[in-house]
Amino acid sequence: MKAYNSEGDSGYSNEKYVTTEELEDIIVAVGVEGIDIFDVSDPTNPEHLSHLNLNGWVWSVYVKDNYAYVADWYGLVIVDISDSTEPKEVGHYDTADLALGVYVKDNYAYVADYENGLVIVDVSDPTNPKEVGHYDTAGVGRDVYVKGDYAYLADECNGLVVVDISNPTEPKEVGHYDTASLAWGVYVKDNYAYLADDWNGLVIVDISNPTEPKEVGRYDTAGAAWGVYVKDNYAYVADFDNGLVIVDISDPTDSQEVGHYDTTFAARCVYIKDNDVYVADERNGLVIVDVSDPDDPQEVGHYDTANYAVGVYVKDNYAYMVDSKSLVIVDINDPNSPEEVGHYDTTLAVGGAYVKDDYAYVADGRGLAIVDVSNPTDPKEVGHYDTASWAEDVYVKDNYAYVVVGDNGLVILDISDPTEPKEVGHYDTASYADDVYVKDDYAYVADYENGLVIVDVSDPTNPQEAGYYNTASLAWGVYVKDDYAYVAVGLFGLVIVDVSDPENPTLEADMLWYTFFGISGN
Repeated sequence: MKAYNSEGDSGYSNEKYVTTEELEDIIVAVGVEGIDIFDVSDPTNPEHLSHLNLNGWVWSVYVKDNYAYVADWYGLVIVDISDSTEPKEVGHYDTADLALGVYVKDNYAYVADYENGLVIVDVSDPTNPKEVGHYDTAGVGRDVYVKGDYAYLADECNGLVVVDISNPTEPKEVGHYDTASLAWGVYVKDNYAYLADDWNGLVIVDISNPTEPKEVGRYDTAGAAWGVYVKDNYAYVADFDNGLVIVDISDPTDSQEVGHYDTTFAARCVYIKDNDVYVADERNGLVIVDVSDPDDPQEVGHYDTANYAVGVYVKDNYAYMVDSKSLVIVDINDPNSPEEVGHYDTTLAVGGAYVKDDYAYVADGRGLAIVDVSNPTDPKEVGHYDTASWAEDVYVKDNYAYVVVGDNGLVILDISDPTEPKEVGHYDTASYADDVYVKDDYAYVADYENGLVIVDVSDPTNPQEAGYYNTASLAWGVYVKDDYAYVAVGLFGLVIVDVSDPENPTLEADMLWYTFFGISGN
């Protein structure tokens, strides 16, 4: 689970998690039965505070100040959450159609109202919301994002609609771009609108001139690559429901697919040891693939974990599986017959893990858990450090653990005494730190909307940004080998960056015909 703040969440389903601007320790979760409020001041023990039933099917929520603004199918519902243990509906506006999306800016709520288009509601008095403006789009309003004087609507079969809202009482369409499929979601950053366009994949539209939006990029998603590992001249790509894709990168400027193995479910993460590839295959658990002949990969072993397998790390004769709720240790001495030998339940969902010597370092949402695995059959937590935000992943080098902590950036912990980890350094990246790889004196951070950030950690107590490369899309994962950083940029592909000079990274090549969400490696 990741939290989205009130500066904007485009959303993608009828279940969202949103943080407030002022109630920092409160999250509001919405679903088909209303809203639930949780206190997360202690991330190790989130407390369910309250539930409020609503009449309609809740599709989205936007939290601002002490109010949650809910699109609940029948219209806009305003809930007072100043007392999070007793949320109270204080206002409601019944829109003409199905309220599916909502965005709040200043004193106005902008509602994507299905076939009724865009509805603008004055919420200066939350107890008495009033419609002040309306624009009926040609399609079906699914989602809305507001930036500056413009509202950007994902209008399903009508694509992207840009509406001038400088005067909320008289909204006017000023721009339109018809995508090839059904625009379901929209997110705006800087001069680009990113559209989730159903079978057409991700469409990137330049809105620097809102009156003339132009498509500048598109990625036709066949699968959704969640991980990649590089060994010798090959990149091994976990391509979600497309399985394992093997790519020859001997010439980084001319990457080519040489092999493919279709796993049963959704390949999320991949690790290489000798001639075997270990794939975290979501509901299918651990899949072991022999790639001694990259042109003809063959499955040789399988172990079904209890939960969704999302990550894997291999050391000696053991595979350490991250299965969304726990750390599972699997004996792979015989790859044809893997067996579980140890298990450790974490408090929250596991983001990533790193194994060094006799310890597994686990990023488990609440922070960094240090687990003694000297006896793989009986793993025990010996140390823990609470991070200020959601711990996504970790990399260990020498006596330091480098933890990427979402919107809190990079946190550096001294782990010379694993029983008492201590924070010694911190660098706050501009976006959402999702993955990290450390090589020599530099930490390479996949910083979501901010691309690749290179941090000088020669002095771990004083990390400084050394370089930056704009990947043009969402950087989810990073792996570094020799002079190259391989960056998984979500729905846009694989970007290979020359980091021989970390202060001046340059594009070496890109691979834009796959979808990548994460990179895992040793």
